[in-house]
Amino acid sequence: MTPDSTKEFYEAYWQKDKAPPQGDPTTAERLAHLRAVVQSLPGTNRPESFQVLDAGCGDGEFVAFLRGLGFRVAGVELSAAAVEKAKRRCPDADIQAGSLEDRLPFADESFDAIWCTEVLEHLFDVHGTLAEFNRILKEGDALLLTTPYHGLIKNLTIVLLGFDRHFNPDLSHIRFFTRPTLERCLRRAGFVPVVWQGVGRIWPLWKSFFVVARKEGPAGPPPEIIG
Repeated sequence: MTPDSTKEFYEAYWQKDKAPPQGDPTTAERLAHLRAVVQSLPGTNRPESFQVLDAGCGDGEFVAFLRGLGFRVAGVELSAAAVEKAKRRCPDADIQAGSLEDRLPFADESFDAIWCTEVLEHLFDVHGTLAEFNRILKEGDALLLTTPYHGLIKNLTIVLLGFDRHFNPDLSHIRFFTRPTLERCLRRAGFVPVVWQGVGRIWPLWKSFFVVARKEGPAGPPPEIIG
C-alpha cells in the first residue's frame, strides 16, 4: 500500500458501524493484563501525573479504560473517523490524528508508559515506529504491546489447515512475529523484553503475545533492507 491508500483503507475500516475490534474475544483478557501490569509500574501511585500513550488507539476503547484508572492519557490514530469516535468516547484525553510511521507529535521523554495493541503487524516500518516509541518514552519506563503470536507448532498448524485464510492478501496484516524476531526488533530499538505472556487460546496456539519491554538505551540504526 502507498501512504495514501493505507490511510484510505483505515478510513473505510473505521467508518463502519461496527469495526472489527469491537467485540474482539481477547479484549477482556488484554484489559486484565494491561490493568495488572500498568498498575504495578513505578509512579502509578500518583495516577494523575502518570502519562500513558495509546499508540494506534482506534476508537478509544483502551483510552477510556486507562483514563478510568485515573491516568493522564493521550492517543494517536491514523484514521480521522476513529479519532472522532475516540474523542467522543473520552473527551478529556489528548487524542491526535497521525501515522505511527511518521514522527509522532510529542516531545522527547513525554510518557511514563506506551500501550500498543494489535498494531505492529500492520506496519511497514516497524523499527521506525519502535524508535519513535523510544524517543517519547522516559528512560527505564515500559512499552506494553500485543501482536499476533507465531511459533513453530502454530505455524505448522496454519500451513496444514489454514494457510490461505491466515495469509489472505486482502487482509491488513503484513508482519508475522515469532518471539525471536519480535525480541530482535525490540532490542534493536533500545528495549529489553521483561514479560512474555499469551493472549487467547492455550499455548502453543496463542492468538497473540502480551509483551512488556523496558527502555534501556537509545534506539539503534535501522536494519539493512533485504530485497
